[in-house]
Amino acid sequence: MEETIEMIDLHAHILPQLDDGAETLEESIQMCWISYQDGVRIMVATPHTLNGLYQNDRSTILSKVQEINEAIKKFGVQNPDPMVQRPNDPMTKFKVLPGADVHLCEATLRQVDQGQVMTIGDGGKYIMIEFPFQGIPFHAEEVLFQLMAREIVPIITHPERNLEIGQRPERYFEMIRMGCLGQLTAMSLTGELGPGIRRIAEKLLTHRLLHFIASDAHSVNGRPPVLSHAVREAGKIVGNEEARRMVTEYPQAILEGRKPDVPDPIPFH
Repeated sequence: MEETIEMIDLHAHILPQLDDGAETLEESIQMCWISYQDGVRIMVATPHTLNGLYQNDRSTILSKVQEINEAIKKFGVQNPDPMVQRPNDPMTKFKVLPGADVHLCEATLRQVDQGQVMTIGDGGKYIMIEFPFQGIPFHAEEVLFQLMAREIVPIITHPERNLEIGQRPERYFEMIRMGCLGQLTAMSLTGELGPGIRRIAEKLLTHRLLHFIASDAHSVNGRPPVLSHAVREAGKIVGNEEARRMVTEYPQAILEGRKPDVPDPIPFH
């Protein structure tokens, strides 16, 4: 990017040994360093939850977030060996906040009501909701409505990678109209997840149906936490200022529990 902006990454599988993301604390710290070098200063850790494989409740996530923040402060990450202590490392300005990538299922509302599901920043105002990749559950709108009735706003993660949304985006459009928000995976827009997904991402962006760019990082190499390339690509579609808001102003509002001032969605016909 031509000029440095301090970004917020709302979606990253950075916590070690909780899901299919970072496998070790060392890898987590190296991912944080990649993110920091790219311009990110706040990262929200979003392990998979309720997807049939991983059951990461609020207390587990809070404990792991504390562990990684303490490791960053203690060791820093400029040295490839994260166990080399660098107490004056500027990486200590980097902060990881709690969150979760919550699979929409029959248990979602019950787990939310029991306080087991982690909201973004543990603020109780916004929640990341993930649909199955092949489609949208028939009861999805009711769950989304019930969340909003609880004054919790759903942020739908990587809708551009959902098969049904790609084929028939009108249903997703109505979800945005009802008050949900949408989060784009950075690699979708840069083409690294395939040309088809890129085309869908561009279409949803054009219709103002995506509000945040996040890395959805899972590893150091295959799915690294890099946002700047996607911000540049988004700028070609929505303009540079709007693209930057998607990694600064809008996610900052989420972390503060405020409603981001996002553009109105544009209908498909």
